[in-house]
Amino acid sequence: MAASKKRYRTRPGQATPTLALPRAQGTAHSDRPAAELAKKLTKEDPVMARVHQAFATTDITLGGYLRLRAMLAAGGKPVKDNFANSYSFAAVHSLGARDGPEALLAVQMVGVHSLAMKFLAIAAVEGQTTAGIELSTNRADRLLRTFATQVETLKKYRSKGE
Repeated sequence: MAASKKRYRTRPGQATPTLALPRAQGTAHSDRPAAELAKKLTKEDPVMARVHQAFATTDITLGGYLRLRAMLAAGGKPVKDNFANSYSFAAVHSLGARDGPEALLAVQMVGVHSLAMKFLAIAAVEGQTTAGIELSTNRADRLLRTFATQVETLKKYRSKGE
């Protein structure tokens, strides 16, 4: 059985946005806005509702990819790692992404924060040399500064630069 590709309706010469919600196709309601379709899909499927809330998309492939990236950035393994999977999903979900750029930034923020915490944990290992402590804390410091910049970027984006 061959897998069928999803096709999205676009006007001639118009590119399909990669993070936009799909429009209904081949139905009498094909002119409905994507937000209405998203509400219908998320009402019918609670898993999709959580994906939509966390990653601001109803595209299961994009949601799955972003969830995988967040899990790997949180130190999870590609094999089943329930803790990293749950932690990273909850962390992205807590940031409340409203659209694609916010979802991508949220995944980055989870990865940066997780890595910074990992370097702080390495610095706290008993018997660590002074050079090892300094190296790990310097790396954590740079990552935490990046995280703070990401928080400011998210705030600025949400307030439309005001």
